[in-house]
Amino acid sequence: MTKRKFLMALMCAAIAVLVSCGGSSENKSAASAAGSTQATQKITMKISHVSAPGSARDLGCKKIEEVVESMTGGAVDGQVYPASQLGGQRDQVEGAQFGTIECVVVPTSYLGGIAPMMTLLDTPFLLPEDPEDLYKLYQSDAVRKLMDTTLEKGIYTMAIWQTGYKAWSANKPLLDPKGMRGLKVRVMNSPILFEQARVLGATGITMDFGETYGALQNKTLDGQENPIDTIYDMKFHEVQTDITFTNHSGLDQVVMFNKAWFDGLSADIQKAIGEGVKQGGRVCLEQTLALAKKDKELILATGKTALHELNDAQKGAWRAATAPVQEFARAKMGAEGAALYDGIVAARKAITGK
Repeated sequence: MTKRKFLMALMCAAIAVLVSCGGSSENKSAASAAGSTQATQKITMKISHVSAPGSARDLGCKKIEEVVESMTGGAVDGQVYPASQLGGQRDQVEGAQFGTIECVVVPTSYLGGIAPMMTLLDTPFLLPEDPEDLYKLYQSDAVRKLMDTTLEKGIYTMAIWQTGYKAWSANKPLLDPKGMRGLKVRVMNSPILFEQARVLGATGITMDFGETYGALQNKTLDGQENPIDTIYDMKFHEVQTDITFTNHSGLDQVVMFNKAWFDGLSADIQKAIGEGVKQGGRVCLEQTLALAKKDKELILATGKTALHELNDAQKGAWRAATAPVQEFARAKMGAEGAALYDGIVAARKAITGK
């Protein structure tokens, strides 16, 4: 090779190196820009429930939205969807499982098909009668173990919110559990609730929550169970003459997240969500208690529906009548279910002394 050709080859190589370096720099800049865009892109967190706007549950969800957006500086865009806007309760549970909805707040009863252990909380007279004692129970290790049974289904259950103790509505007083015999009552899809209806001599019928009013109105159903604020929100008192406060169990809500979505969040965003759920739970409890008193007064003011409280003897009769359901619940889920049930009973006794 001549000296001239050697110099030309050397120059070409240098030019190639410079072009290569320039391309690498451009690529790095593009990657950096893309990373920056991704880092500043808002994270959407849909929060879904079936209750009415302005209900205790809805206000609790709005508190999650408020706290998370504030603590993350707006990096998370919380969007509350009340009143079954994203589907019925079963649709919402599946949405949390498969990731189409980031967060759902639904009753434990609707987990029967996915995480049946959670329906242990449907057991009559299992939970403490005092709301503050129940709040403590829901913070216990025993309930944490129960909530963790949803993990294998792709759902992270962060907390349980109180939304009131159940009453029975019907077209007659139900001061004596024998009054349940022969009634057709709406139940959620929980094996324990079906057993409760059977033990009481009633027929349990599952239907979508939004269809319950019409079924009560046309006598397809004779009664249903729900906390008083839910009964008022759904206007069941318009088509039922009597409400009996048996307080036999709660309609408490599980706050669930799609596990893969939650696990993919940064630690600071996870912390913000945890704080939002905690504060939302307190709002939900306080509003539930306030609305229960207010809604009783509003229902009585209509003059169409009678409200009935149980005395000690009547409460005892209801406890005795539903005792077989407790035995059923403990045995239904096998050895794991029995251990979880016993753990909840032990935690309750540690809190309440009974």
